[in-house]
Amino acid sequence: MQMDSIKNGIRSSVAFASLLVLVGCQTAPITGRNQFIIVSESQAVQLGADAYKQIRTETPISRDPTMNQAVQDAGRRIAAVAHDPGYDWEFTVFEDADPNAFALPGGKVGVNTGLFQVAKNEAQLAAVMAHEVAHAIARHSAERMSQQIAIQGGLAAAGAASATAAQYSGILAQAATLAVVLPFGRNQESEADEIGLMYMAEAGYDPRAAVELWQNFASFGGDRPPEFLSTHPSPGTRIDRLNALMPRALEIYRANQQ
Repeated sequence: MQMDSIKNGIRSSVAFASLLVLVGCQTAPITGRNQFIIVSESQAVQLGADAYKQIRTETPISRDPTMNQAVQDAGRRIAAVAHDPGYDWEFTVFEDADPNAFALPGGKVGVNTGLFQVAKNEAQLAAVMAHEVAHAIARHSAERMSQQIAIQGGLAAAGAASATAAQYSGILAQAATLAVVLPFGRNQESEADEIGLMYMAEAGYDPRAAVELWQNFASFGGDRPPEFLSTHPSPGTRIDRLNALMPRALEIYRANQQ
């Protein structure tokens, strides 16, 4: 009896995995990377809007007119050239000394006031905005949620013939929380660097400013864990990769200067 249960669990897990492979294949813009995404666009957009609303409630919003105008201008200029599926873009500056920014599903982007310590000019700020817009367009949050659903759903399928709607709802809720709390992985960060570099070039910003930005981050200092212990590439690694991509980005930039 126990052996039958184990066999049924294995068959359920295999069937669940096969179904996910069939329905979860998508392609990232610019890079053409195959992605595993099973969270629907509408689900992800709603989750992003809910999380953004909560962050706006809990974190002070900057009223600095110069910062706000700069973020709005760069963000909307980048979004205008992106492969936008029709997002309701929102760009908010938060009072936070940490030099950081984030993107949530559906085009919700937050920028900390501390970012202006390292983004010294309009083009460098545009590099950050392009990177965050790239995360949103490439649906990196939905990809992370999908990975969590696959793991947890596979475990559920191993113990039952199929996961119930309530189980799926719970798994999605957990995955959505992780997608907001946890940073993007190194592959997604590198991909957002590449997509963002092309977006900023197409929007008319000199892509070489992206290298300058990460040089500023490297000079900014602070304790950093070794790269292999971090989900983010080191500034040096990012700079090397951006320089390798620069000829293509400069070609796009120059074409948009004519």
